[in-house]
Amino acid sequence: MSWYCVIIIDGERRDACAVAFVSALRLAWRSAGQPHGAAAFINRGSASRFTFLLSPEAATLAGELLRRYDGLACAQAPNLSRYAPLRL
Repeated sequence: MSWYCVIIIDGERRDACAVAFVSALRLAWRSAGQPHGAAAFINRGSASRFTFLLSPEAATLAGELLRRYDGLACAQAPNLSRYAPLRL
């Protein structure tokens, strides 16, 4: 599986939507036995959106989340220099 990107755009419920996404991702990670290699990153550089990146291992265990939040497969491995690790 590829790296995946989930973008939560500006709007009334942006913060609540981001919290729900992270909570569900953490639950999926724990339910899968906390697999090594599963990693997520966040970019808060934009005031109008949150951008989350999921490693291939994290994307594998979060298939339903990717569908619910319209996750997009990355064409190539992302440059993580602008992202902060998201603690699962």
